[in-house]
Amino acid sequence: MTDTHAVISAFLDDDPFDAAELAAALSDPAGRALLIDLVALRHVVQPDEPAAAAGPTLRSRWRPLLATAAMLMALAGGYFIGERQGATTTVSAPAPTRVIEANAWQPVPPGGGR
Repeated sequence: MTDTHAVISAFLDDDPFDAAELAAALSDPAGRALLIDLVALRHVVQPDEPAAAAGPTLRSRWRPLLATAAMLMALAGGYFIGERQGATTTVSAPAPTRVIEANAWQPVPPGGGR
């Protein structure tokens, strides 16, 4: 790709370009022919009608509602599963492995003896 092609492409793409380089490129008959070819190519490639802006679809309208419903179902399911497991499980202390007898307690003054 030459500088002529680059500056004409930048001009057509609305990219920054040097005006002096564009003038030099268009002063040459080959540069003018390239400009005409590129404009014709863009005209062929672009659609005849501009794309209509699509409004919100039915799917996008339902998305927040479905997300909220899924979150509420997950919270309710977790709560009920936790309630069911909590009701069947009783917590008791483990059996002691040894018993220590304390014969004499030492009184500790308030504040931890400081």
